[in-house]
Amino acid sequence: MPRNENYGHRRECINTSAERNWLHISSDASRLAIIWKYGGIYMDTDVISIRPIPEENFLAAQDSQYSSNGVFGFLPHHPFLWECMENFVENYNSDIWGNQGPDLMTRMLRVWCKLEDFQELNDLRCLNMSFLHPQRFYPISYPEWRRYYEVWDTDPSFNDSYALHLWNYMNQEGRAVVSGSNTLVENLYQKHCPGTYKDLIQGPEGPVTGELHPGNK
Repeated sequence: MPRNENYGHRRECINTSAERNWLHISSDASRLAIIWKYGGIYMDTDVISIRPIPEENFLAAQDSQYSSNGVFGFLPHHPFLWECMENFVENYNSDIWGNQGPDLMTRMLRVWCKLEDFQELNDLRCLNMSFLHPQRFYPISYPEWRRYYEVWDTDPSFNDSYALHLWNYMNQEGRAVVSGSNTLVENLYQKHCPGTYKDLIQGPEGPVTGELHPGNK
């Protein structure tokens, strides 16, 4: 993270055991620093990649004019991420969930770009970065996350998507993928993550369970 007087003060004062949302905050900080230093693409563990992403510098829209930080990608030392890290320190507030994550990305995106509503399926371009349409990663929005665990008459093609976020954080009910259930999420694992699916269903020494937990780490 950026080194300045405020950051040094923050580091001395923060008692991580007393911080609210510290697990999420430390994850938010780590992904910014790692991608800024090395470049590449960050994805949450509950994201299923279904095709290559043809972008170098991008943010993923979760909704119109609101950015996710569950998927993003940049070349090394991109100034947008550096400014995000500075804002992370300057506007630190652990009491607000998402303040250091998607809210941070969104407020910095508004500084860099003049945000408009998406037109049809077109992505938005701003300077040397792209703000990708919600269909690219979030064709099923978080209020509808249970649809991943339903049986569909015909599975959607997701032709306009690069990856799919399963909203594991919303799954407080502990819904799982059951082998042979023919739910959408089981079919996605089988099609796009066959090695992971096989290992999680069979285990390293043969079949041990019929359940697969999405986003399993």
